[in-house]
Amino acid sequence: MADRRSYEEELRVVGLTLEAKGISVFEITSLPERYVIQGERKKSGSLGKKFLGLLPLLSASDSCSFTLSLAEINKRQANMAKSSTSEPLDNFHRPSNVLGTIGAYLDSKQAELFELKIRPISLSLWYRDNGGCEQREDRAVSSFHNLFVELRDKQSGP
Repeated sequence: MADRRSYEEELRVVGLTLEAKGISVFEITSLPERYVIQGERKKSGSLGKKFLGLLPLLSASDSCSFTLSLAEINKRQANMAKSSTSEPLDNFHRPSNVLGTIGAYLDSKQAELFELKIRPISLSLWYRDNGGCEQREDRAVSSFHNLFVELRDKQSGP
């Protein structure tokens, strides 16, 4: 890999975009100059109302797909830096925090991301490690919590 990408920062911005769109279940494909994201937007409505038939079960979510270029991500990073300090790492389950943590994991391995699929409690990660070998990991999202805590402690300082 000629240019080192900061997956921690890039994926955190992708996560903020997903949060703004109300998406928590998604797939991210990393291409050389952009990310392609497919996800499901959750619609509101209580489970009780769905059982009563007031809301159709099949309309519980709707699909969406979009692309974020690296240039757009860099622009959003710059705007975040100008507007205020970064939001604190407070809630591990926010997409921006989960993705930032996974990005830090990839950065620590000097890996190149191919694809990431996030479901409510699990994820699939496909990347090339610094030795050039493709790796696939299927893990619980919670398995990244300890790394999240380490990152949060570094951000808040001693």
